[in-house]
Amino acid sequence: MLFRSYYETLLFVATGLLRDRQLAEEAVQDVFVKLWKIGSNLSINCSLESYLTTMVRNRCIDYLRANERRIKTVSIENHEVRAKLHEMGTDASFEEDLFADNMEDVVKQALEKLPFQCRQIFELSRFDGLSNKEISEKLKLSVSTVKTQISRALQKMREALFKSR
Repeated sequence: MLFRSYYETLLFVATGLLRDRQLAEEAVQDVFVKLWKIGSNLSINCSLESYLTTMVRNRCIDYLRANERRIKTVSIENHEVRAKLHEMGTDASFEEDLFADNMEDVVKQALEKLPFQCRQIFELSRFDGLSNKEISEKLKLSVSTVKTQISRALQKMREALFKSR
């Protein structure tokens, strides 16, 4: 049940850190094996999702260190990934910056692949904070067109985030 509930979220985290789907799948599997071994001795002082996410991040960092990959820390401003990690109860840290940096690269690449109008609408919505109605008025489009384009952009982003690397 835990595997089914959290696998996709944890794979998203691992793929963002490792930028390699196969290695990410291995990291997530390692976490579930470790969790299985701990069994009833498990003591969690935070949300289960936060605990599992931290386990996956730590396992990914182990992989990165073991493979001697170059890791750089960056300052991330106004990033949804940092907000989601904070919302789950984790503290700002090196691993979050690394994860956010990798996700930011994936998001930028996905944005560049969007058709012009779709990208424009998405950026006005997510980066400029405009409402669907404000975007429709600004671009002289119907609100339903704006909603459809945002939906398409989000779908393309999801696909890019879960695509094998």
